[in-house]
Amino acid sequence: MKPRLLLLLGGESGERDVSLASGRACARALAALGHPLRLLDPLFPEAVHALEEFPFGTGPGEESPELTQLGAARVAALVASLRTEAPELVFNCLHGGFGEDGRLAGLCELLEIPLTSSPSLASALAMDKERTRFWLTALGIPVAPGRLVPRGGQPADLPAGVLVVKPNRMGSSVGVSIVEARAELERALEQVFELGDDALVEAYIPGRELTVAWLDGEALPPVEIRPRDGGWYDYRRKYSGGTDYLCPAELDPRLATQLADWTRRLNASLGCRGATRTDWRLNPAGEAFCLEINITPGMTDKSLVPKAAAARGWDFPELLARMVAGALR
Repeated sequence: MKPRLLLLLGGESGERDVSLASGRACARALAALGHPLRLLDPLFPEAVHALEEFPFGTGPGEESPELTQLGAARVAALVASLRTEAPELVFNCLHGGFGEDGRLAGLCELLEIPLTSSPSLASALAMDKERTRFWLTALGIPVAPGRLVPRGGQPADLPAGVLVVKPNRMGSSVGVSIVEARAELERALEQVFELGDDALVEAYIPGRELTVAWLDGEALPPVEIRPRDGGWYDYRRKYSGGTDYLCPAELDPRLATQLADWTRRLNASLGCRGATRTDWRLNPAGEAFCLEINITPGMTDKSLVPKAAAARGWDFPELLARMVAGALR
């Protein structure tokens, strides 16, 4: 018998719609692999569904429902469901929020249930972009100049030139703005503060966009992301088409080796497990800068980790099978 899985998806973050799409793709593939499988959305923690009964709701590119914070009552109900279901493994398809910031990992650690994503400390560090920047600097891995602007703080001592303004603790390009004039900065910050308490303001690095997936110690072939209209890789270009992906990316072999080494060092230093994705910008001089690390990367048909796995020779079911086997080890 294959291990019994409880797949978590949806959740309370601004990335809920992407999580639902990832969860649907993973659930179908895991069921086809023969795993006994149940699905649970932490916003409705008492309702555990079979795959064919789950109400998937919105998908990428559609408007997300109004989000409700989990709160103590929902977390208590989630604990009760985890105990009742007693899965042999929790397959984590939650993006952002509770599923990615270390809280779910800590809960599974307390309940002694294996989880496909990283442990609580690694998750908490990776979810916080400013703390990740500190970690990257300590490892000697380049990052773009920038600073954190808390809600109510003054955006002083910012880098010169074009800026990237983004939430400090969110992914999928939700809430991200490119600011070319200082007059646009206030509105960009307001947009971030609608989603969280801290904004990360960095110098925009012109050039190429790259990502390197990692699975339990192995860096996969790099992917280059090329929006066809020449714009930046925002939420719309991620999930509504209009972007080309080149994998393996055409890179100088020394640079490809360097990116793989930096990706492995970052993951090992943070203590990550499972599948992660580290994002990079490559400027016209060929210098790479790390943007962030994602400990529960997207798993839709447009997602980057499955593309890197395919270049490695693994189809989507094999990628998931490796994630399950690694978590159970």
